[in-house]
Amino acid sequence: MAVIEAYLRFTDWLNAKFAWIVAFMICPMLFIMVWEIVMRYFLNSPSHWAYEMSLFIFGAYIVLGGAYTYLAGGHINVDIIWGRLPVRGRALVDVLTSVFAFLYLGVLFWVSLEITINSWQIGETTMSHWKPIYYPVRTTLPVGCFLFLMQVLAQLIRNIAILAKGYDVFPIRTYVPGGTSDSTPVG
Repeated sequence: MAVIEAYLRFTDWLNAKFAWIVAFMICPMLFIMVWEIVMRYFLNSPSHWAYEMSLFIFGAYIVLGGAYTYLAGGHINVDIIWGRLPVRGRALVDVLTSVFAFLYLGVLFWVSLEITINSWQIGETTMSHWKPIYYPVRTTLPVGCFLFLMQVLAQLIRNIAILAKGYDVFPIRTYVPGGTSDSTPVG
């Protein structure tokens, strides 16, 4: 039990802290977009790099924030049936649907890891005019998938415990702004 609880606490903590860092990626993206607007519309001198760089940052922002969104309960859930089920019923549905999450994320992780390794080996750049390196951006997808897989496993463990005991044996102990009501800050 102690190992399971340690895994759950570590995974929740890691994804919450990682998301906190990733959240600040919005700042350079906003700066780049403002820069491009000023250069394009006020100085009539658009840059070659701003649009592509903002896409890189936004893509990484989305991919690396998926696990935290799952931790906070922010992913889409069809509540028509699920919301009317008792706690154990919800846990059962979540256990059954986690198979699809593992399958999807596992394949995405494996394929993106192969592509990322190849990208690093060849020193991949984009085909745009300024040809920035592309492999750091590619790296965000397998990292994001791995973090997401860790969080899905943590939620699966919680749901199995709910099925067994009838209540949340391992509540989320990391503070998750906007998360579920049972999220409590760690002292």
